[in-house]
Amino acid sequence: MRRRSHWAPRAGTIAVAAVLTVFAALVFFTNLLPGTIAGFAAGILALYAAVAAFVILLLGVFLKGV
Repeated sequence: MRRRSHWAPRAGTIAVAAVLTVFAALVFFTNLLPGTIAGFAAGILALYAAVAAFVILLLGVFLKGV
Protein backbone atom coordinates (compact mmCIF):
# COMPACT_ATOMS: atom_id res chain seq x y z
CA MET A 1 0.00 0.00 0.00
CA ARG A 2 1.32 3.47 -0.90
CA ARG A 3 1.89 6.20 1.64
CA ARG A 4 -0.20 9.31 1.16
CA SER A 5 1.66 12.44 0.17
CA HIS A 6 -1.31 14.84 0.09
CA TRP A 7 -3.60 15.68 2.98
CA ALA A 8 -6.60 17.94 3.47
CA PRO A 9 -5.82 21.05 5.54
CA ARG A 10 -7.46 21.24 8.95
CA ALA A 11 -10.35 23.62 9.56
CA GLY A 12 -8.17 25.98 11.61
CA THR A 13 -5.63 26.19 8.81
CA ILE A 14 -8.35 27.03 6.31
CA ALA A 15 -9.82 29.65 8.67
CA VAL A 16 -6.47 31.41 9.13
CA ALA A 17 -5.86 31.43 5.37
CA ALA A 18 -9.39 32.75 4.79
CA VAL A 19 -8.89 35.65 7.23
CA LEU A 20 -5.59 36.57 5.56
CA THR A 21 -7.21 36.40 2.13
CA VAL A 22 -10.14 38.60 3.21
CA PHE A 23 -7.69 41.16 4.62
CA ALA A 24 -5.72 41.15 1.35
CA ALA A 25 -8.91 41.53 -0.70
CA LEU A 26 -10.13 44.45 1.45
CA VAL A 27 -6.86 46.28 0.94
CA PHE A 28 -6.46 45.52 -2.76
CA PHE A 29 -10.03 46.01 -3.98
CA THR A 30 -11.64 48.50 -1.59
CA ASN A 31 -10.73 51.69 0.20
CA LEU A 32 -12.10 50.55 3.55
CA LEU A 33 -8.75 50.34 5.32
CA PRO A 34 -6.28 53.19 5.86
CA GLY A 35 -3.21 53.58 3.66
CA THR A 36 -0.85 52.68 6.50
CA ILE A 37 -1.31 50.21 9.32
CA ALA A 38 1.13 50.49 12.26
CA GLY A 39 3.47 52.52 10.09
CA PHE A 40 3.59 50.00 7.22
CA ALA A 41 1.95 50.49 3.82
CA ALA A 42 -1.29 48.52 3.74
CA GLY A 43 -0.59 47.25 0.22
CA ILE A 44 2.64 45.63 1.33
CA LEU A 45 0.93 44.03 4.33
CA ALA A 46 -1.82 42.74 2.05
CA LEU A 47 0.74 41.25 -0.30
CA TYR A 48 2.46 39.48 2.59
CA ALA A 49 -0.94 38.26 3.86
CA ALA A 50 -1.83 36.79 0.46
CA VAL A 51 1.52 35.02 0.19
CA ALA A 52 1.23 33.75 3.76
CA ALA A 53 -2.25 32.35 3.06
CA PHE A 54 -0.91 30.52 0.01
CA VAL A 55 2.02 29.06 1.96
CA ILE A 56 -0.19 28.06 4.90
CA LEU A 57 -2.56 26.16 2.62
CA LEU A 58 0.35 24.45 0.85
CA LEU A 59 1.74 23.36 4.20
CA GLY A 60 -1.70 22.02 5.09
CA VAL A 61 -1.76 19.92 1.94
CA PHE A 62 1.74 18.46 2.21
CA LEU A 63 2.19 18.11 6.00
CA LYS A 64 -0.09 15.87 8.01
CA GLY A 65 -1.88 17.63 10.86
CA VAL A 66 -1.35 21.22 9.72
